[in-house]
Amino acid sequence: MMIQNTKSEPRICVAGAGAVGLTLAARLMVGGNRVGLIAREESVRFIRQNGLKLLDLDGLHHLRPEVDLASEFSAADILFLCPKSQDLPQLSLSIRHLITPDTLVVPVINGLPWWYFDGENGVWMGDSVRAVDPDSILKTTIPSRQVIGTTTVMTVERVNRGTARTFNRLQMTLGELDDQPSARLAALAGLLEKAGFTVHVASRIRDAVWTKIVRNLISNPLTAITGATLRENFGDPFLADVSSRMLEEILPLIAAYGAKLDASPVSILELGKSMGDVKTSMLQDLERGRELELAAVCDAVVELARARNIAMPVTEAIGKIAHFRSSRQQAPVAEVSTFGGSGV
Repeated sequence: MMIQNTKSEPRICVAGAGAVGLTLAARLMVGGNRVGLIAREESVRFIRQNGLKLLDLDGLHHLRPEVDLASEFSAADILFLCPKSQDLPQLSLSIRHLITPDTLVVPVINGLPWWYFDGENGVWMGDSVRAVDPDSILKTTIPSRQVIGTTTVMTVERVNRGTARTFNRLQMTLGELDDQPSARLAALAGLLEKAGFTVHVASRIRDAVWTKIVRNLISNPLTAITGATLRENFGDPFLADVSSRMLEEILPLIAAYGAKLDASPVSILELGKSMGDVKTSMLQDLERGRELELAAVCDAVVELARARNIAMPVTEAIGKIAHFRSSRQQAPVAEVSTFGGSGV
């Protein structure tokens, strides 16, 4: 289907009906936008029958987006990509027909992005991050010049195929890959603010990326191993010490790549504790028998560390144990409720 638009109404598609995709689509519709939601066949049927529901700080929203398979959509002005990071290469192949030379692509994903080395110093085909794009599918299907870098701070749960809930503020950081201001970046920020997001436009998007990576790295894999909530992970002296050691290990790596954190290490640890009894996305995925986002959150970090001969023994050990847990998990016989989200 073609999402119709006028000059003042961009054609918006949200690809991925997980917790983040449902939340983003719902808030964009609350903000007055017409949204096409790309989902798998089972979710398409469910949302067509039951609608899309979001429970957030503003209350319960019940909406009716245009929802269909990727093959039924065409030509988006703004395309939000909201899958789990390991699913992004396959998704990119299914939505490449939506990307015209004027399409703005906004990946809302966890971990180190495939575009990390693009756009710096005018280079648009920089080094690859093998852990997240081993076959260079993302490099070849998504033009980096059309990408807006994005990070989020969102704690969201998907209750069922069409319902998401969150009880914290929805925060997004945006930036051009070459760190230059642009009209399209300002317009996107305005659109998201109108939809209810707290938006920060970064002058250095990779600083924001590393800050989000740190938040995920020191919480997600460890809680997947232990079963701890965020409050427990950062409140228990034993687990908090492990998270602190992982944070200490990544600081030299961030500096080695010419970046810095947007927040102090102490504030990052305190933020995790303040989130309360929230399960990280990796712990939720583990409980539902799903593959964990370890490639983007752990493996990619270790890949960059090895390239600069930086030792990260605690991080590597936690990542390997999490890989073991992920490989040994069994999918549940019946799924009562389905969860997903971006963690911290």
